[in-house]
Amino acid sequence: MAIIAETERLIIRTWIPEEDAEHAFQIYSDPEVTRFLITKVDSVESSYKLLQRWIAKSQEWNNGTGLWAISRRLDATRIALKETGEIIGTIILIQLRDEDEQLTQDYEIGWHLKRTVWGNGYATEAAKAILDYGFKTLKLSVIYSIARSENTASLKVIQRLGMTPIGRTSQYYKMELEMFKLEATT
Repeated sequence: MAIIAETERLIIRTWIPEEDAEHAFQIYSDPEVTRFLITKVDSVESSYKLLQRWIAKSQEWNNGTGLWAISRRLDATRIALKETGEIIGTIILIQLRDEDEQLTQDYEIGWHLKRTVWGNGYATEAAKAILDYGFKTLKLSVIYSIARSENTASLKVIQRLGMTPIGRTSQYYKMELEMFKLEATT
């Protein structure tokens, strides 16, 4: 397991399919969570396979991007790292694919959280940490976020992140989406 980023309340780390498949199932089998997502699972086994695919893709891309687990920190004092924290979602930083499924030079940040933790600021907190990682570690100059116009919760997170609206696009995910960007500060 590799830790990508840490915040006061969260640890963002690589998924461990053998240990995390049940958590992923809880997230991606919930119709409210997946209402705006392509990703859905119907069993712990399918979640296990999903996590394996995500890890394989991250290794294939080999550019520091990926789809990572968000877990709550158990040690509020940050004295010692607790690796048994509850997984509450996924944070992504990946290259967007075009209509032909080819990777573009555009990088997207996104999040999927367990319904029981909605409204606690975890998406914003995790996204800020990954934006920082993308700009400082990966040296990206701009990071995009896209969401369906009816996904008001994600749109609120995007606003809290200070991302600039740039209009609607049908270039990604074969659907019309609202697109936003955030540029690295110099």
